[in-house]
Amino acid sequence: MSPAALRVEKVTVRYGNTVAIEEASLEADRGEIIGLIGADGAGKSSLLHAIAGVGRFQGEILFEGHAYHSPKEAEPLKPHIGLMPQGIGLVLYRNLTVGEHLDFFADIRNLKRNEAFLSYRERLLEMAGLAPFTDRPAGKLSGGMMQKLSLICTLLHRPKLLILDEPTTGVDPLSRLELWEILDNIRREEGTVALISTAYMQEAARMDRIHLFDSGRIIARGTAEALLAGVRNYSYEPVPCPSERCIQTGHYTYALDPIDAPKKEPTLEALFFVHALQEGRRIPPIEVSPRESDEAIPSLVMEARGLTKRFGSFVADDHIDMRLQSGEILGLLGANGAGKTTFIKMLLGLYPIDGGELTLLGRPIRSAEDRRHLKSRIGYVSQHFALYKDMTVRENLLYFAQMHRLPLTRALPRIQRLAEELGFAPYMEALPSELPLGINQRFSLAAAILHEPVVLFLDEPTSGVDAIARSQFWQLLQRLKEVWGIAILITTHYMSEAEYCDRVVLLKQGRKIADDTPQHLMARYPEAKSFEEAFLQLYKEKVI
Repeated sequence: MSPAALRVEKVTVRYGNTVAIEEASLEADRGEIIGLIGADGAGKSSLLHAIAGVGRFQGEILFEGHAYHSPKEAEPLKPHIGLMPQGIGLVLYRNLTVGEHLDFFADIRNLKRNEAFLSYRERLLEMAGLAPFTDRPAGKLSGGMMQKLSLICTLLHRPKLLILDEPTTGVDPLSRLELWEILDNIRREEGTVALISTAYMQEAARMDRIHLFDSGRIIARGTAEALLAGVRNYSYEPVPCPSERCIQTGHYTYALDPIDAPKKEPTLEALFFVHALQEGRRIPPIEVSPRESDEAIPSLVMEARGLTKRFGSFVADDHIDMRLQSGEILGLLGANGAGKTTFIKMLLGLYPIDGGELTLLGRPIRSAEDRRHLKSRIGYVSQHFALYKDMTVRENLLYFAQMHRLPLTRALPRIQRLAEELGFAPYMEALPSELPLGINQRFSLAAAILHEPVVLFLDEPTSGVDAIARSQFWQLLQRLKEVWGIAILITTHYMSEAEYCDRVVLLKQGRKIADDTPQHLMARYPEAKSFEEAFLQLYKEKVI
């Protein structure tokens, strides 16, 4: 048997006294895709940066027979490595066009513009669906298009080792599928070794082998099938937990001891919950206290009729009709650039409405004055949490309380109660930049509900958040809906989360193509094994 193309031997990465990853080992053969899956801060990026030769580490890494123990020793391999760091469009320049990006990356790699290069360049553009957009600036691309451009720029020099750090986070399911088609083609034809971290469990099934990370360690490894077999005996239909050796998450109950409930086929997210139980880690259920306000919530919270938004000749939202009821969670789904964020910004008054009618909380919205009376009744969490990074958690929450004119006598106990119920009380004196992503997410939600709104708009609040934190966040939303009776409109690219919604609206190219319950949409595609598969089928067949 030939030796593995890549071998990582007991690699440890430290930042001062903090151990980011401890004695991690893995192997990869030519043409293999190796997955790194785990929570934010679990050590995935630190290990990938060490392998890419851009971060200091202890241990040994061998690629194609060349051993290195430091970034300096990795220098001879750099022409054969492609690294795409975490973050949408992070390696791109907003004012450069698609074509100019490819020229720029060819120049910094000293690639000759011969016939073979030009043919490969055109093939990459075709695979990414970017051939018609070579003159479009990167700043005017959707998130999915940005990631595809970033990927083909990383592939331009034909790397033998491809390192992608969460390349699909924040990218819609259709663009994720297209990214994976590019990767499958490249690894088969070029024999490229690919190391890919991801927060999407569905993507793990496309990988040859998976490594699960938790608290700076690799806790499990193997094929998706083998890892699922290891947790099958712990996964049940959702029932209340009889003990602390059990977790109830919504669609599943995980238990270390047999319980009186039917077994359920697990997903890869089960691995994290079962591991937490085996480590003796308790994940307490989310509780929410009743609202202090006795204000009545209207049954119809929001109604849009023909809502339209234009940017020049481009129609971002095209005559959209939508209703949101109290006590309802409505999921707004669609590809990047479908018009989801634009629609929410029209509801909030951040964008003027170019056509149609909007009613919020029983009030027709025709002017800024109409909205001014409603601000105290609306909560909002944006795609990029709007927190002040030079203020502590406590200071941020006190600022938001003042902004909503809450007197300190009411604000202080309410802040403390939310911190305890949402599980971020130990972090009150920390800065947002020091917090895990899941804690930042809950803290952002606390800021949005501090004034006890009756409607909540959430724009991709779980993007990049680990499986356990996302499950707890959805438990929190369900409790807010049940205990407070409020209406929630949420956008997400995690199609598994759509199943937690009471109803979903699908947008495509600015138009509404579906408005139904997830269960009814699934029933239309009986061959689909998941809501994501049903979504992709509907999205592809619906012609605009």
